[in-house]
Amino acid sequence: MEKKTVTKNEMRSIIASLPKTEIHLHLEGLASVDTIWKLKQKHNLEFEGINSKEDLYKRFKVDTLNEFIDLFINVVQNSFQKEEDILLLIEDAKKYLKRNNIVYTEIFFAPSKFVRNGFSFSKIVELLDEGAKRLEREENLKIKYIMDVSRTFGPENAMHNLDLTLKHKKDSVIGIGLGGAENKGPAQEYKEVFEKARAEGLHTVAHAGEDVGPESIWHAIEDLHVERIGHGISAIYDEKLQSKLAETQMPLEICPKSNLITGRYVKSYKEHPIRAFYDKGINVTLNTDDPTIFGAELVDEYLNLLAENLFSFKELVQLLKNTLYASFLSKEEKNKMWNTVLPSLTNIGDK
Repeated sequence: MEKKTVTKNEMRSIIASLPKTEIHLHLEGLASVDTIWKLKQKHNLEFEGINSKEDLYKRFKVDTLNEFIDLFINVVQNSFQKEEDILLLIEDAKKYLKRNNIVYTEIFFAPSKFVRNGFSFSKIVELLDEGAKRLEREENLKIKYIMDVSRTFGPENAMHNLDLTLKHKKDSVIGIGLGGAENKGPAQEYKEVFEKARAEGLHTVAHAGEDVGPESIWHAIEDLHVERIGHGISAIYDEKLQSKLAETQMPLEICPKSNLITGRYVKSYKEHPIRAFYDKGINVTLNTDDPTIFGAELVDEYLNLLAENLFSFKELVQLLKNTLYASFLSKEEKNKMWNTVLPSLTNIGDK
C-alpha cells in the first residue's frame, strides 16, 4: 500500500498539536505590534518614522542585528511607561504559548531598562509572578522566569539586579541569565555575580557564542559554571569544545531564525550548525529567542528545520524531548510532561 504524503498544512497541524517546551525566550520579544501601538497611544509617545500602525509593522520586520537592537531598546522597551503596562506582555505571552501549544516555558526578563526608567522592581516581579500564577490556574500554562542581569550596563548593574532578585524572591523566578551585548561584556567579568546566585540556589545560564567566538562559551562554562548555554553556535569552530559539550551534555539553547537575522555566523538554515551539533551528540534544544520581532514562532522553527531537510520528523521529536529535559523542571515533572506528549505521537502513527 502506497504511503500517503503529508501536506505542509497537515504537518503544521501535527507539530502544532504536540505539547512543547521553550527555554530561550525573552518576554519583551513577545510584545505584539498591537501592544506597542496601544502603549504609544496611551502614553502619547513619539517614535521617529512611526506615525501609523503600518509604520510600526514595517519597523518590526528587522533584517539586521542593528535594526533589532534599535527596535528592542528604542521602541519596544521605551513603550512601557508604567509597571502595569507589563500586564500586556503577560497577555501577549499567553496568546503566543497557546498558539504554539507550549505548555511549559522559562522566559527571560531584563529589568535594567525598566528600573533605570524608575519602575519599582518589587512591583515588576509581583506582576510577573501574579501573571504566571494566573496563566497556570486559568490556562494550564506553566511559566518560570529567568532574570537577565545583563552585561549591557556592566558588572555592578548586574550585581544590583541579582540583589533585587534575591530581596524580592518569588516562586516563579528560578534563575539568572547573562544577556546583552556579548562583545562588550566578557563572561568572566560576571564571575562574582554568578557565584552569589548559585550560593543562593538560583539556576544560572548565559548567552555565549552568539556574537563572539568559542572563547566566550569556554568562559561561560569555566568561569560562570552555567547550567546551559544560550545560542552557542560559534562552538562549531572549536572541536575540543564540541567534544566537551557532547561529553557533559550541557544543553545549547539554539534559536535558528534569530541567528540568521543577527547574521554573525550564519546566513541560512543550511549553514546553521544545529545539524552538525546534533550529529556529534551535543544536547541541542529548539527555541525562538524573540518570536514577534524575528518573525518565527516555535511551530515555524520546527517546520523550517523539516522544510530545509535538516531533520526528519522523528528527529524533531527528539529535539522536542531534548528541550523539555533541558529545562529546570524536576525529573518527576519532566517525565510527567513527556507522558502527555507520547499519546499525541501514538495518534500520529506513521505520518
